[in-house]
Amino acid sequence: MVAFGAAVLLLVAVIPIYGYFATIVLPPRQSAVTVNHITRTLGDVVVRTKADMLTAQGFGAGVQLATLPFEVLNTIAQEELLRQGAASEGIIISQEDIDAKLRDSYYPSPPAGEQIDPITLEKEYQENVRNYLNLTHFSENEHRNMIKAQLVRDNLRDKLSEQIPSVAEQVYTHWIKLTDANAAEQVTQRLALGDSFESLVRIYGQNDPYSDDNGEVGWVPRGAFRGLDPILFSIEHDVISEAVSSSEATYILKVTDGPITSEINAKMRDVLKKRAVEQWLNSQLDIQDVQVSFTSDDYAWVVDQVIEFAPDP
Repeated sequence: MVAFGAAVLLLVAVIPIYGYFATIVLPPRQSAVTVNHITRTLGDVVVRTKADMLTAQGFGAGVQLATLPFEVLNTIAQEELLRQGAASEGIIISQEDIDAKLRDSYYPSPPAGEQIDPITLEKEYQENVRNYLNLTHFSENEHRNMIKAQLVRDNLRDKLSEQIPSVAEQVYTHWIKLTDANAAEQVTQRLALGDSFESLVRIYGQNDPYSDDNGEVGWVPRGAFRGLDPILFSIEHDVISEAVSSSEATYILKVTDGPITSEINAKMRDVLKKRAVEQWLNSQLDIQDVQVSFTSDDYAWVVDQVIEFAPDP
């Protein structure tokens, strides 16, 4: 009986210890994604998610906690693919390159005409870097690895851009960019009632780097927005499309000219460069050994760790 009682007491003692181990100790060490021989953990996802939230808040921007952990996981995987794939593309990033990027990002710029002692500027630069690392909780090595991945991406984009033609088939595009399916339904209803396309852009349209306040995008080459190509290059002029969903947003489209073959403008050329890098990354998923382990429970655990940093609704 004494032995049985001791066993029960031992079991009772073990349960909270196991619970602590299973919920506190194990999750940060669990693999979230492995790219070939490099494993990134749930703890890495938490640190990066917190950092992105705090950085966005510092700039007064909002964050979507519902999707941010998935975006972070995708970014982490892409960075590993970029770092590991650099050599195969003939891209070499040195420690000096990383140092130069750090200085470009954090070195203070004195006001015009003001002379400041170089030693003072160097101290301020070092302090700026420390403040960023303290804010994000990145280690110096993690930070440098992230910068290396960005430099690889920049070099890869420049290399792939050499394959982009100077002219392409294009259509003159207008759109209403929406992030809410309910808003798309409301816009469609109001268009049917006779509201103008331009007025609805101003009411419902989301911030967009490609269109103006009236929804005018201009000439869009085939391939710049692949998910929209089937509509853009088939719809009749001045006919407003139904809502079209892509990976980035929901769009209501209108084409007023084209297709014609003409020179690609600088803004759309930058879009095509971005798409070229995305295609390269997608091709690496077929070549490299990428294993993702991120369940709904893992997502919930990550959110629990970062929820205190989320802005008030």
